[in-house]
Amino acid sequence: MKTKLYIWLPVLIWMAVIFTFSSQPDLPSNQIDLLDFIFKKSAHMIEFGVLVFLLSRAYQFTRPASSFLIALSYAFTDEIHQLFVPGRGGKVSDVFIDLLGIIIATKLISRHSGK
Repeated sequence: MKTKLYIWLPVLIWMAVIFTFSSQPDLPSNQIDLLDFIFKKSAHMIEFGVLVFLLSRAYQFTRPASSFLIALSYAFTDEIHQLFVPGRGGKVSDVFIDLLGIIIATKLISRHSGK
């Protein structure tokens, strides 16, 4: 039991981090719109890339499709959650940006693990 907790706890903590960021009514922004856009969209890609890595690690790098699908499902639910946060809005375009991070991380993990 302790081993499963050790393996899955980082996944749950990271999901809680994503949830917490998504619960913020208004994230601080940069004065320059383009830099703000790049920073926030990069953050989307990175946070979901990390989620895929943590899921892959929990599955001991044996179930890349499961890691991919769980991360993508969480991206959808994250945007749905934002529909209920004042000052935020769920966007399908953000799911596609999350998906890009998921794809990049999945490819890097597959290449590194040889699967």
